[in-house]
Amino acid sequence: MMPPLRSLKANRACDGCRRRKVKCDTAEPCANCRVSHLPCQYTVLPKKRGPKVSRLHKDATEGSSPRANRTENLRLQWESSLSLEDNQGLREEFTSPGVWGVTTSVALTAAAEPLQSTFPTRSCQGIWDGLLALISSALPSMPVLDVVNYSIDLYMQYTFPTTPIVHEPTLRKDASIFFSGTSHMGLFGTDDEDLRVTHIRAFTLITAVCASVASTMPEFLLPYRHVVAVPFLRASREMLKVYEDYDFEHPNSTSLSIRILQSTALQSTTGKSGAAWHVLGQATLLAQNLHLYSEEAIRRNNPTEGQLLRLNFWVLYSADKAAASLRSRPFVLHQVLFDEKMTLQPCGGQYTPLIDTNKPWYEKPFEERLLESFHLIPRLWSSAEKLISDMRAFETGTEDGETYKTRLTQAYLGLTGIMDDIPHWLQASNIMVSHDDGDVASFHKTSFWVQRCNIMTTIHCLRLVILQQCIDSGLCSILGLNDQPLTLSVKKVEIIHDFLQTLDDIPFLYHQVKGEPSVERIRIAGTTLLQVIQTVDNEAIKVRAHSYFTRLLNVLAKLNSKASDELSSNIT
Repeated sequence: MMPPLRSLKANRACDGCRRRKVKCDTAEPCANCRVSHLPCQYTVLPKKRGPKVSRLHKDATEGSSPRANRTENLRLQWESSLSLEDNQGLREEFTSPGVWGVTTSVALTAAAEPLQSTFPTRSCQGIWDGLLALISSALPSMPVLDVVNYSIDLYMQYTFPTTPIVHEPTLRKDASIFFSGTSHMGLFGTDDEDLRVTHIRAFTLITAVCASVASTMPEFLLPYRHVVAVPFLRASREMLKVYEDYDFEHPNSTSLSIRILQSTALQSTTGKSGAAWHVLGQATLLAQNLHLYSEEAIRRNNPTEGQLLRLNFWVLYSADKAAASLRSRPFVLHQVLFDEKMTLQPCGGQYTPLIDTNKPWYEKPFEERLLESFHLIPRLWSSAEKLISDMRAFETGTEDGETYKTRLTQAYLGLTGIMDDIPHWLQASNIMVSHDDGDVASFHKTSFWVQRCNIMTTIHCLRLVILQQCIDSGLCSILGLNDQPLTLSVKKVEIIHDFLQTLDDIPFLYHQVKGEPSVERIRIAGTTLLQVIQTVDNEAIKVRAHSYFTRLLNVLAKLNSKASDELSSNIT
């Protein structure tokens, strides 16, 4: 007599818990599936006990290969994930350990293989197979190589101008190696360990680039962004785990680039700011350990690697100074923490192109201008951090006197004077789109628009932050202001008017492609307006602040930011 169905279920985990390797309470549905909003099913038959059938015999009798079965299972898993609203199930599975069985297989394989096999071949192969199956299943009519190359196109157009941390020719060559459909078995299985880790790093970087692009680009540029963002990010992070210890001991420019890009994708895809900061913090510590603040340390490398290390440092330096200025997280890249004086120059003596010179839009003057404009952002954040730090020192009583206030005034004027150094190719009148523009001119103008958007929104955000620090430190006089609340409220509203004007003057696309940084700066402006609305007594100022606040909420809503909901709930 067959036992009741329920008794059979009670003896084993449901399909979802079995796949994710978590404990199942065998309820209907189980607790894990209820929390994850997944269908709770008991369809997978328990494995038979006893001696295992040989692989060759099993293939011959069943007529299918283990690899084919694994690919089909991954395809079915992906399709079931896509059926959930807003990919919620996929996002939750992304945070669960061992979702592909990769994390577990890495540990088990590493323990089973000889100690000298630092990077388990089967683990790397499983990650590659899993990613290919997911992307191919989600986009069956589009070759994976086309997906990857288009992601690189978008990166070079919209992200490279403010985050120039990849070498395009190498990126495209490696993309062709991994995703052209030809055999890749030898890439992860070579006996040359240095070559093997080079291949593993290349795969991790390519998938990090794709994840970063898919998580930030608007849908009209990348319609299938939600379909590919999580698989690429997951593949990149799982592959990094394979060689992470080695990477900490022997870091290079990819060690930094990968973590910067993963941090961006993690923040945009999952909204987990703490996890994103942790990943970025690893890159920051690696940069300090490599002494990248030293020009001599950079010059020990070949020209391309040196250029990538230099630019990675300046990206991390900007992020670290921004964190210090906004008090958003602890900062690391401070001169008092360096072993020696900071001597790194913005640009090295030898020009090394990072853009593919075979592309029609490549021109040496274009890339040189792009990098010159890029360095305005580290200058802005560094100057702001120094000024704010000095004001905080005055607030704590470590400094005193009119001479010190005069020095602070000069520092503020120096900061705002950086705006005078904006080059002519970033002036709005020189980058307005024209119907007569060809592909090359259009590419150049778009890149410069991305940089202009970043610089202008940063300067207005800093004006608000510095004004608030002056108020907190009792130093309004360094800005030529008195400490009357009405005067200070009027000044805040005037700065936000300038901010809104900048938001309106810049095509909205360039706010969208910046993602979280744009949202953060707008959120600071919105928080400032809320404070004005809630504290000022002057009705005219309050009405004006309300009007500006509504405009900021509209911008945030168009950016699909949760910050708009948070701000609007604070005002009601």
